[in-house]
Amino acid sequence: MMNIHLLKKTFYKTLFPPKFGNEKIQSLYHFISQNDGPVERWEADGLLAEFIRIIKGFEESDITYFFERISLWNSYYLVIISDKFLDSHVRASVSYDLGLIYAKVFLLYEDADPYYLIDNLEIAITMYHSKIDKATLIDLTHKIELLHYRKLITKQQYDYHLTFIKSLNP
Repeated sequence: MMNIHLLKKTFYKTLFPPKFGNEKIQSLYHFISQNDGPVERWEADGLLAEFIRIIKGFEESDITYFFERISLWNSYYLVIISDKFLDSHVRASVSYDLGLIYAKVFLLYEDADPYYLIDNLEIAITMYHSKIDKATLIDLTHKIELLHYRKLITKQQYDYHLTFIKSLNP
């Protein structure tokens, strides 16, 4: 039953894309929805450069707005955005902590399939030298425990990620 609900939700969002009250977020959504095809199309001087141009202009209020409206996003689009955060061109061009943003997307990502983001969690946090606050670390720990409890990750992944999170304690 849950899969039918997710399918209906995705279908509805495709036919009736969300309208955001923030021009930068709307621009990002439109760009991602128009370019959600094969990864090889995202070249440094093409789509990736446009993605960087869009997110480079974000301010803290835009990021806050993004998270307030994250439920409006198609899960696949969140995976695309998170994946692009790991590109070295993005890292070199953006001054804010995308590792922390990646961690928060991971926390808010739909329960049905967050394993798509877990494998790169450490990479994102390390790449951006992220300063993860205590509350986010606790939330990450709980999310990892939940994934393991639901058998969405292996015991090895569970142990590895918990060890990594514990190493981040301030």
